[in-house]
Amino acid sequence: MAALRHQLRHLPRPFWVLVGATFVNRFGVFVVPFLALFITRNGNTTTQAGYAVAAYSLGGFAAAWLGGWLADRLGRNVTMAVSALGGAVCMMAVSQAVDWRTLAVLAFITGAVNEAGHPASAALVQDIVAPEHRVVAFAVQRFAINLAWSLGPATAGLLAAHTSFFWLFVVDAATSAFFGVIAWLFLPRGRRTEASQAGWGHAWVSIRQNKPFLALFGACVCTAWIFRQTNTTFALHFERNELPIDWCGYVLALNGVMICLFEVPLANVLRRLPVRGVLAAGYILMGASFLVFQSSGALMAFVFMMVLFTIGEMTAFSRQQAYAASLAPEDMRGRYVGFLGFAWCAGNTASSALGMAIFDHHPGTLWVINACLGIVAAFLIVSRSHQEPA
Repeated sequence: MAALRHQLRHLPRPFWVLVGATFVNRFGVFVVPFLALFITRNGNTTTQAGYAVAAYSLGGFAAAWLGGWLADRLGRNVTMAVSALGGAVCMMAVSQAVDWRTLAVLAFITGAVNEAGHPASAALVQDIVAPEHRVVAFAVQRFAINLAWSLGPATAGLLAAHTSFFWLFVVDAATSAFFGVIAWLFLPRGRRTEASQAGWGHAWVSIRQNKPFLALFGACVCTAWIFRQTNTTFALHFERNELPIDWCGYVLALNGVMICLFEVPLANVLRRLPVRGVLAAGYILMGASFLVFQSSGALMAFVFMMVLFTIGEMTAFSRQQAYAASLAPEDMRGRYVGFLGFAWCAGNTASSALGMAIFDHHPGTLWVINACLGIVAAFLIVSRSHQEPA
């Protein structure tokens, strides 16, 4: 614990400002976990809802490309501010749509705008935190995100159960706007790249020669598919088993509670182990957790599944961001993070569209696919022969 306290003391003040603003913003992520439910309750089918949710993920492709470039060229804080403020406006527009086709168009735009700030946030942490403290720094950031996640979905579930879905959009938009103002006024611009070197062409030359990073890219496509299921079919499966929807928020919040309690100390312990083995073990457990649904649809099955999933998530994600940072050149951090965002967009989009369609016809098949993808992600990470980063 003394070593952990030492590392926490060495994290700079702007990092803590970012963590605090991120907490408020992520607490207000009320819409995404219940978006599929919102769409189906407006009279659309599960498959149509899957297409609309997939459109949000598809917008992330544009966000990764644009956000990665803006983060390197204009600066981290400007990119985060524009993304958050624009995302607030887009979220309110989504709240007024009913037909799935209109929702799909608005969801695409919202995803493109709302997610464009993520490369800048990750790149800023890399800019202001020394390499030897990044594992703990990213764990602290995830602590803030998941503390918010432990409170946000439970609050959103209560609002969804007892008031109108409209208030989920209002809170989501308000917290995004708050983050945008803080980013603009109180966060540093971070490292900027000259215009001649800021294009995606230079980054692609570097990325295609970076075999470990490409292996991580493939693993992230698989884990994104798995992770998206907690925001789509999880709530639908909960409702299909005739369980109270407000309890869905509580079970989702369990994920955040566990991460808040255990991830930072776990990250401090796991940093002594080989990084690729740690990532592989986490990926396998995340995917395998869904197999619990093969035997039961009771409330305790959902709780047990979420416990297993969260242990896998903490194991893998406590190291993944620092590992990705160790593979990125200093002058391409935003674009490297953005390119890794393409992996998450691909996995999220496929998971939303195909995963929900599979769930609609045969949920058991979907749970097996999730488990297999966890194994594939682990294989991609451990099969690459290269020197471990420090």
